[in-house]
Amino acid sequence: MSTMTSLPGRRAARSAYAPKALSAAAVAVLLLGAPTLAQESGAKGPSFTPLVSIKELMEKTITPATNTLWNAIDPPTEDAQWVALEEAAVTLLVASSVVAQGGTGPMDNEWAREPGWQAYNQVMIDAGRKALEAVRNRDHDALLEAGDVLYPPCEGCHQQYNPGVINAQ
Repeated sequence: MSTMTSLPGRRAARSAYAPKALSAAAVAVLLLGAPTLAQESGAKGPSFTPLVSIKELMEKTITPATNTLWNAIDPPTEDAQWVALEEAAVTLLVASSVVAQGGTGPMDNEWAREPGWQAYNQVMIDAGRKALEAVRNRDHDALLEAGDVLYPPCEGCHQQYNPGVINAQ
């Protein structure tokens, strides 16, 4: 089982920056959570049909994206590092919007309707937006601040909806 590594809120504990290519993950999120046209009569717009569980989306997409953002301890010195951070922030935003819709797991759709879940997810989206803006402005301090905002709701959500995932090895 993949787990979330012990991360941020603690800048001194962060590991050295290691960019990760996430463009394929961003494309996968778009494809895995792609809306399908409603087949019901009278439906005017697209409806969402989840194709994977929230757990899978978290482990395969959100965790790598957030780890990339959180591991940017030192200011990037090359354009490629900023590009990797931008891909991570975009991936986080896309995946967050998919998670908000639910998934194929046994409790996923029930959780997605809960106000507490929605609040955690909204903080993830807001922090993702701040991270993307920081990266696009090449503002390392703002990126660290976005990561610090992102971490507590991630930990809180995991404690409530997936106990034991935090700091598990």
